[in-house]
Amino acid sequence: MLQEWRLRHGLMTSLLMGVVTVAALSFASLGVSLSVRLQAGVLWLAVLFGMFPALARGFISEEELGTADLLRLGARPSCVFWGKWLFHLTLYIVLSAVLVPLYMLMIAPLAGAWWAWLVLWGLGGVGLVTVLTLCGALVAGTASRGALLAVVTFPLLLPMVLMLIAATEQILQARPMWQSLQGILGYGLTLSAGAAWIFEKIWRE
Repeated sequence: MLQEWRLRHGLMTSLLMGVVTVAALSFASLGVSLSVRLQAGVLWLAVLFGMFPALARGFISEEELGTADLLRLGARPSCVFWGKWLFHLTLYIVLSAVLVPLYMLMIAPLAGAWWAWLVLWGLGGVGLVTVLTLCGALVAGTASRGALLAVVTFPLLLPMVLMLIAATEQILQARPMWQSLQGILGYGLTLSAGAAWIFEKIWRE
């Protein structure tokens, strides 16, 4: 976090990507009444587009700068993984604070109970951050990082995104969302436990 605060390359890139996504979608839907499902998809699309540039600021930048070897020598794998996880979570919170008000201003207001949005945003953040942190770690040491990142991230990210869109649609329509939240929570917890274990196996190799 200190390194990112000094340079702010990843933060500015992520914010720019998220803001451009929201603005482009706003102009594309100008004068068109979006369905509830489309509103939910557009919201999480903007968040994902903002989060993806941050992957380069996680493990990939460590490998490129040669500082990953220092981390391997001086820190336990669990500390490295959860430290990067906290960095991505902080970025998720910052992006949310910027993109959600911008989305409400330019595309559509977020109807529904505020506590439901907080629960969904918290559970969704845990799942998304875990997937992106794990995928960044898996491809960081490979030669073709760009191609592998999309291949590895897609199957892990798709179930979470679909459940988030379904829960968002239910909140907007004031329908019960407990089943969707249970699925998001279970998937996030499973990923968190599995990601930490997998990372420990691959970090020393």
